[in-house]
Amino acid sequence: MIKKFALTLEYEIPEVLKPYVIAAIYGESKEDIQVTFPVFPNGFAVLIHVYADLPLLKVEDNSWLAPSHLNLAGQIHDTIPKMVIDGLFGQNGFLLHPLTPYYLFHIKGNRFVNEWIALEKIVDFDWTTLLKELEACREPIERVILLADMLMVLEQNRLPAIPWLDQCIATIYQKNGVVSINEMVTLSSLSNRHFRRVFTEIVGVPPKYFCKVVQLNGLFEAINSSDNDKILQLALENGYYDQSHFIHDFKKLIGDSPQRFLMGKDAYVKEYLGRKSLQ
Repeated sequence: MIKKFALTLEYEIPEVLKPYVIAAIYGESKEDIQVTFPVFPNGFAVLIHVYADLPLLKVEDNSWLAPSHLNLAGQIHDTIPKMVIDGLFGQNGFLLHPLTPYYLFHIKGNRFVNEWIALEKIVDFDWTTLLKELEACREPIERVILLADMLMVLEQNRLPAIPWLDQCIATIYQKNGVVSINEMVTLSSLSNRHFRRVFTEIVGVPPKYFCKVVQLNGLFEAINSSDNDKILQLALENGYYDQSHFIHDFKKLIGDSPQRFLMGKDAYVKEYLGRKSLQ
């Protein structure tokens, strides 16, 4: 079985990377396993280093092996991808700020929605050397340090900031996703249509959908540290207007009712969800 799925790793993010990195995560098994689990939207892009067998990725009727041992996973939109492990499970990396792929990797979010993309396909870097150094590591923290060093090199060539988009993302998290599109349009000083187009292009998903993902993950952060029996009360405390509104959004993003999911075989996946940390 999977010993650890996607736990937060105790790691002090370097100051220069704090605008880009949310948390370090890792997951592993100590023996070969055969398991399929869903991957739900959490609002973050993910830098993934696979140090064991490459997983099979399934999106609706399509499936393919992970393209590399070093990948960027994009936003999830209107589907629930699945990861199939048939062998040894070992992955670690970083949850990234939604704008990090654009700023550091120079790739817009709409280019890899519901996909993993190999880093060597999008960034000029000495990937051969880095992969050899990662292969020599024995502990997750060693791998994370090497990945952080790589990000610090990329940070030196970051794209110019888009202040209004930075402010919109910050506002969405500050308000736990409970923010109107009109409020964000006002922050951007753009037309409604232009705002939606640029937001979706850079982040990868429409602003309203992104807000729902942030709100639900705020709820999961509370669920992960509370009693599941209080889920409706937690939902109301996280900005849901009523039970039907909450259940509708939960089913849309998770694919099942809250009760069935939290009592089902995939409930352990909730440790991957949640806000983690974001100022």
